[in-house]
Amino acid sequence: MSTQPHHEAPAPSEEGRDRVIKGHTYDGIREYDNPMPGWWLWLFWITVVFAPIYIIGINTGFIDTYEEDLAEGLAELEAMRAAYAAANPTFEADAATLAGYAGDPAMVEAGAGHYATVCAACHGDQGQGLIGPNLTDEYWLHGGTLTDIYTVIAEGVPAKGMPAWSVQFSPEEIAQLTAYVASLKGTNPPNPKEPQGERVVDAES
Repeated sequence: MSTQPHHEAPAPSEEGRDRVIKGHTYDGIREYDNPMPGWWLWLFWITVVFAPIYIIGINTGFIDTYEEDLAEGLAELEAMRAAYAAANPTFEADAATLAGYAGDPAMVEAGAGHYATVCAACHGDQGQGLIGPNLTDEYWLHGGTLTDIYTVIAEGVPAKGMPAWSVQFSPEEIAQLTAYVASLKGTNPPNPKEPQGERVVDAES
């Protein structure tokens, strides 16, 4: 049996005596029927008044809905994307575009500069072929159309040690380089390397 003194809960004051909930005493702890805090009651009644107004308003358009805000935001985003696309058109390396580059002397000249920088070491300064194949004849290892040439320059031929030049050059610059390589056909430089690959008579597409 415990020898510690047992402390009884203090008796309620006269004011609080009537607020004691009968039968709600546990281990000497009495439960009182005290009123809710004033701020809580105000918040409760404000919620009661606001809830039906909100529910009615959101279904009648009185309050902007989430869907409307989302639609407006998506429309603004789409307009921004369209404006960016118009200011920064995507380069399409199709046959028609590459043919246009090949027929433009300025593009061919620009391609000649790129060729001298990265291609001449393997293909020769006139395209006659050194380590790499001859670019002046009608024979091609990976296709001789303009789109084939563009693809080989852009993606490279890793098995043969040719890097993908798309890492260093933009699509437009690769198109310029394609135009120059196509212009080398039939130039007959001195000491050409022997033909390799398959013959492609028409390399203009």
